[in-house]
Amino acid sequence: MDDSAANLSTSMCDVEEQDLSSALLNKNVSFSSTMVTSSADLSFSLSEAEICKLKQNIDANCRPSEDMELSIPEKNSSVQEKTTLEEQATLDEETTLDEASTLEESESVINLEDTIDDVAPHATVPQIPQLVVNQPVGADEDESVLAEEAMEIVEEPAAVEVAPPEYFKGKLIEVGRRCWKSSADAQHYTKGCYWSPDGTCLLVPIHLDGMHVMELPPDLYTATAVAQERSLTSLVPAVHVPEGGTVYDCVWYPHMNSQQPDTCFWLATRQHEPIHMWDAFDGKLRCSYSGYDAVDEVMAAISLAFSHDGQKVYAGYKRCIKIFDTSRPGRLCDDYPVKFAISCIAQTTEQPNTLTCGNWHGYIQHFDLRCSPKQGPLFTLGGHKAGITQLKYADGAAGWQLFSGARKCPKLLQWDMRNYKKPLAEYQRHVDTNQRIQFDLTPELGWLASGDTQGALNVWDMNGDGEVSALPLHNDCCNGVSFHPTLPILASSSGQFHFIGNDGRKNDSVLDCTGAAEPELSREQPLEVIYENAVVMWWCG
Repeated sequence: MDDSAANLSTSMCDVEEQDLSSALLNKNVSFSSTMVTSSADLSFSLSEAEICKLKQNIDANCRPSEDMELSIPEKNSSVQEKTTLEEQATLDEETTLDEASTLEESESVINLEDTIDDVAPHATVPQIPQLVVNQPVGADEDESVLAEEAMEIVEEPAAVEVAPPEYFKGKLIEVGRRCWKSSADAQHYTKGCYWSPDGTCLLVPIHLDGMHVMELPPDLYTATAVAQERSLTSLVPAVHVPEGGTVYDCVWYPHMNSQQPDTCFWLATRQHEPIHMWDAFDGKLRCSYSGYDAVDEVMAAISLAFSHDGQKVYAGYKRCIKIFDTSRPGRLCDDYPVKFAISCIAQTTEQPNTLTCGNWHGYIQHFDLRCSPKQGPLFTLGGHKAGITQLKYADGAAGWQLFSGARKCPKLLQWDMRNYKKPLAEYQRHVDTNQRIQFDLTPELGWLASGDTQGALNVWDMNGDGEVSALPLHNDCCNGVSFHPTLPILASSSGQFHFIGNDGRKNDSVLDCTGAAEPELSREQPLEVIYENAVVMWWCG
């Protein structure tokens, strides 16, 4: 044992400083297996208890211990041997500079992950004792400084929480707009707007013109405020899917991320067609989900919804709910029979095994998919006088709060699904047509916004007095409202179908009670209609 230790000591003295440091940095070479058997004092892997003991010895003796001298590079030890008491004051500064340069070289070469030998696969925080031992140490004061720096390095990667955006603290600023031409022969009006889950693009269905995808202006990705002098951005569709006919419903994939192209798609259903999956990058058709009736004919789904994990597709039909597997397109699905046509679907995060559906008879039904269809809905909610057009659950802690809207019904109802005997609150808006008038909620149930047929944007502060603020944003029906998921940006869309033209009657006379003909009203003058078929982005911070 003595001969091997002597040979090892002689060979290490012959090695130059650069070779020794490079050998120490090589994680493939294990010194502990050789040095521990040769000498008990030579150990480059110290436990936490040994380090604490070394620190106590340093504080007591005011000088580095013998074990700590082994972890110091050879250059520092040689400098300490040559220095005398008269030269100590002049060499302290040079020693400090040498230690700082060695520390910078070590930090630039050593990766924190290379200093970890046995760590759990998902652990990302390195151990502090290994960081302290591997750093070059000159004196007890420098060692304490290095220990504090190691603590700071370990605690630095902690995630920083981003404050949620604040809404309606100032004036609304228009940042982008896109308009579509319309005429009496071809009325191209919008049918709502939908932000993607990652907030990079906006989906807008257009009557008789398919679906358009507009991207968020690049300068707004990291913006904290927008000046009123900012020039208006012309929103150019990045993707256009020229679908014919009427688009009934469309929905984004809930885990859509632009950094992962496989997740960038949406589902859409239209008249006389199966459910189509469209690529958000090039607008190509990926696959289809087909529902068939009793005579094996393709049925068009009325409403669509994804499960929160994105694994299932819920499609509402006239007499059933079909549940498709997202990874298995085609006609294979599970049928859940119902008695009424499903006009809209919503699902709460609090209970993923249930489904809340609205129908054209003005009722809201809550189903448990684990029960037999013969049992029917768990309960049925009323309150609207016409067909339900939209259902939406709040996010976060208010996951049991349900909001419902209906066609030709001026009420927006708020429900607590844990106590559903009566609505919690009722909000008034102007809805005079059968068209779907969209509403949306901010995260954590801060604000409620809805359009109306008079072109105004109705906004309610859910944490305030609940009074409505009507903002006249459009000259025509405001049918779409959607909040950006992470930024204080609101998207609104406008347009509706206008009944214009001649009714076919000419030279008709109207008789009064005496039989005399009244003057004929002129029917040849065309009715002047102002079309506003647009989608607008507003900064509402």
